Amino acid sequence: MIAPLQAALLLCPLCAGAPPDVSFRLQPAINASLLPSLQESGESAEAVLQESLAGAPPGSGLPEEAYTIYDPFPSGLPLEWLGPIADNLRFTIDLSGRFEWNSRRREWGITQFYGFDLYKVFSGKEGDWGILLLQGFATRINNVQPHPWFFNGSTDWEFVYRIFNFNYTGLAGGRFNVKVGHFEMPFGLEMLLDTNGTLRNVDTARNLGIKADWGVTLNGVIGHLEYEVGLGRGSGNEWRAAGSPYEFVGRIGTAREEPWVFGLSGFYGDLYRPNVPGNTIQRRRIGLDASWFGGPVDVMSQMSFGLDNDDTVINSLVELGWKPFSEGLMVYLQLRQDSRQFEQDWSTQVQTRLGFEWAPDRHWVLSAEWVQNLVNFEDQPADATIRLQARYRF
Repeated sequence: MIAPLQAALLLCPLCAGAPPDVSFRLQPAINASLLPSLQESGESAEAVLQESLAGAPPGSGLPEEAYTIYDPFPSGLPLEWLGPIADNLRFTIDLSGRFEWNSRRREWGITQFYGFDLYKVFSGKEGDWGILLLQGFATRINNVQPHPWFFNGSTDWEFVYRIFNFNYTGLAGGRFNVKVGHFEMPFGLEMLLDTNGTLRNVDTARNLGIKADWGVTLNGVIGHLEYEVGLGRGSGNEWRAAGSPYEFVGRIGTAREEPWVFGLSGFYGDLYRPNVPGNTIQRRRIGLDASWFGGPVDVMSQMSFGLDNDDTVINSLVELGWKPFSEGLMVYLQLRQDSRQFEQDWSTQVQTRLGFEWAPDRHWVLSAEWVQNLVNFEDQPADATIRLQARYRF
């Protein structure tokens, strides 16, 4: 009974009766992505959108009063001593600790992130022509179950490439850009909301089997449509060729500067896994997303269906986001459903997630999330998980 409700919310998200104020029509994450040159020159909304699609990280070049919950941090370490190289350059140290407790295992799992965030805009006489974004983290997991396949057990160290790419934007004024490196999957709500390094997520990794990969994408804005399509290695954090993994992935959607945003996504790939026959698993997905921004409560929703090898899969997610007091605090509630057909039988998981993100100042973000499985796969116990995270950047 929950699937039809989520499908209805996907197509007709809740909205406030009064028209939103124009100042709130841009998602905060997009507003926080404006380059200094755009902020000072008052460029058009389309130009702003083009720059945000090029990969500008939240918080870059913003005055202090413009910081938001998505990245309330300053521009990073002082780099003026580099001279002209420091123009549109940010380098930030990023440290996080995450703690997770599950009611079924009754054990704590701990994840630590020690990383950096380097962001550089390259400009010439004709304007900006490229953006370099490097985010790398030495990651330690202790008693984390389940864990990503590239960790050698539940307690291990690995270096994780979150985003590690260069986006060439000098071809056609933002209409046709070329991104090379390690990129996020342009699928569903992940294109509207950067969830890297946060407890809040929109299930991209579990749904597709991969969240970011090495490869190339074409991206840009044409009229009132934005797009990104890519070809990846299919092995995620590490470059692995055994079994010839690959994926095609892409999304086309309406301009996110509007209150209503709609998108159509696709994913087709064979993903590398070291412990399965042939070293690959098959994933096929078609996805739809619909969102409303600007009311007292923002609504984001998505639905996807496809195949895991020969098993049919249907996923859906609805999120209500509320900023009750200021941009420094956000509360969100998610309802998720994941249904899979194993041979002739269907198995379903229905889950709620209640969380908050709080930025007490420009360096810290504190967050917590309560995950409750209302119905679990194959009649497993309806367990609960509590997650806590502290993040500091300088």
